[in-house]
Amino acid sequence: MRQLKKHKIGAFFFFLLLGKSLLWAQQEVSFNQYMFLHQTINAGYAGSKNYGSLTAINRSQWVGFEGGPSTQSFSYNSARGKKNMGFAISGLYDRIGPITTSQAAFDVSYQLKLNNKEHYLGVGLKLSSIWLSLNESILIAKTLGDPALFSNSNQIDPNIGFGIYYQTPKFYAGFSMPKMIENPEVFIQRHAFFIAGNLLKVGESLELKTSLLFRRTEGVPLGYDISSLLYFNRTLWVGPQIKNVNNLSSPFSQSGVGLSFLGGVHLGQSLSLGYAYGNAVGISNAENVSSHEIFLRYDLSPKVLGILRSPRLF
Repeated sequence: MRQLKKHKIGAFFFFLLLGKSLLWAQQEVSFNQYMFLHQTINAGYAGSKNYGSLTAINRSQWVGFEGGPSTQSFSYNSARGKKNMGFAISGLYDRIGPITTSQAAFDVSYQLKLNNKEHYLGVGLKLSSIWLSLNESILIAKTLGDPALFSNSNQIDPNIGFGIYYQTPKFYAGFSMPKMIENPEVFIQRHAFFIAGNLLKVGESLELKTSLLFRRTEGVPLGYDISSLLYFNRTLWVGPQIKNVNNLSSPFSQSGVGLSFLGGVHLGQSLSLGYAYGNAVGISNAENVSSHEIFLRYDLSPKVLGILRSPRLF
């Protein structure tokens, strides 16, 4: 039985290794609740608020499939300083089959105030290091000591990226490239992200927040995430999300679209809790491809209650 499990995991690993573009496409982890996690992909978000925050998220994919992806991430985003400077630190642990990726990053940004209506443009720099490791003990190579399998099993790679982030109390847009240095040996390829979001009042105690994310990687079809969340009394939020995992130009029924449902609540003035459930349609022979995601954020000492409008929703 143990040998059988090893062969299953080994086959899974070789599938990822041979599917180079697929593995590269997943190099930058994508969260369903990205609208609350701008820091992970855009350094210009650092210091964008007038108070700090702590964020943590846990994501489990392909539940029921042995070796399925599991990702944990945390970040600290500082308050915007008197000189409009901000910084952030973040960490990420990602495991898929025998491959484990750990990442640490430091972001610094300057928040340019554009007017007296709380419009800011953040320009940030991201410095990061990635530790890639391979658990060789759960793999069985056909050729003993195969260098294609066991080379670069433990490697540290530094990188640099940038982000531009524009925000108002009811709108945001950003462009970023978290890693600019490519390294095919450890499957690192440049990813470009565009994010945007808008807050629209649709009732006395009801608001609609629409969020959009585009991902672009050379050799990989354009990726997108679109979500619409309804906010009730600025306390509860629920809504759907569409995420493509295959080809933007393919028919919906064949495109490998991920459908997710998001929900969450603000507990008091500082604590926020969110959950996302996702599944896929249009992927042939795919079973147990559901995902679960839990998000937690704690805002540190907001100065004024009214200022929570934009930070809490963006």
